[in-house]
Amino acid sequence: MNLSSSVPYVKQQLIYLLYGERRIYQLEAKFSILTALARCKPAELPVIRVLTDQPQAFAGWPVEVIALDEQTLHAWTGDGGYTHRRKACAIAYAGQWADKTVFIDTDTVFLQTPQKLFSQVDVGQYLVDEIEMSWAEASRSDYYRGFTTGLARDGAAPAAELQLCNSGVMGFTRDNAGIAERAIQRIDAWTPYAQALHTIEQIAFSFELHGAQINQARGVISHYFAMKQYIHAILEIFFARHGEHFAAKMPGLALKVPAHRPVPSWLNRLSVKWSLKRVPPELRGIGRKLLYGSVIGSDDYQRACKVIWWRSAIEDMRKLGGLDWTQEWPAGLPRLGPRDELAFSAIARDSLKVS
Repeated sequence: MNLSSSVPYVKQQLIYLLYGERRIYQLEAKFSILTALARCKPAELPVIRVLTDQPQAFAGWPVEVIALDEQTLHAWTGDGGYTHRRKACAIAYAGQWADKTVFIDTDTVFLQTPQKLFSQVDVGQYLVDEIEMSWAEASRSDYYRGFTTGLARDGAAPAAELQLCNSGVMGFTRDNAGIAERAIQRIDAWTPYAQALHTIEQIAFSFELHGAQINQARGVISHYFAMKQYIHAILEIFFARHGEHFAAKMPGLALKVPAHRPVPSWLNRLSVKWSLKRVPPELRGIGRKLLYGSVIGSDDYQRACKVIWWRSAIEDMRKLGGLDWTQEWPAGLPRLGPRDELAFSAIARDSLKVS
């Protein structure tokens, strides 16, 4: 499949990649696109391109759809079966279609105009989502231990000051598009580590960026990968209200939606903090989530997150273990109102499979 031959060359392009039939990823991309449109003056809007194997999902949207077939996605996965290799391959292909390219993950929301991202990209400047840590810090982390030890054993460890970056945003010029091809080579060489370390593609780009000027996208976008459950609940409400087909009013409406995980009002947060003073320290994190779910605001978006707060508390309970659900309410946890306790108990018993 020769993608490059049919894609017009432009000055600036914003690139999304998504594949598979999970509708929520389509909603993520659509909402991200809506916030990009809402934050940008029409004359400054970059060309938005969506690389996907579900092109019908974006029919009628103000984007250019680049249809991907199964053969291409299989080739992009590579012999090692590392799925995120596809991102590096998409960046390598798309980098030839514009003077400046910004690749962005679907689970992002624009807080400012996309032009703030493109202004940080030049021949001598690259853009990433954020710098997460140094190689020295990674070498002390259990998560990276097998990888850092392996590279050190092979004499391939980088300088301690190398910066490991989150690749949720990647910005570069066409002159620098070769970074992706070199990252792919590293990904293939590091495939044996990919099963335990799911961020190999990010590390590969970080190695290639070492020594270059790196700018960060945070503040311009919100990357909610750590809050997906909450934002997914919000997106379901937004698109149930307004439909999944594009309409001119939707970008403006998208700006009225919470861009971050909803939390209770400051007064309710203060009340929660006070209520947790008598809770054992090891249970305060669970108690906070219980109470946040109970006192969250009354609008539809916040109510959608009520159960998510509670399910997060239940997951923490599962990790902690030892909470007795054979009684009416576990000792040590803060009490809720009668209706909330009944609702929470039903969810907890079902989730924890305790009679």
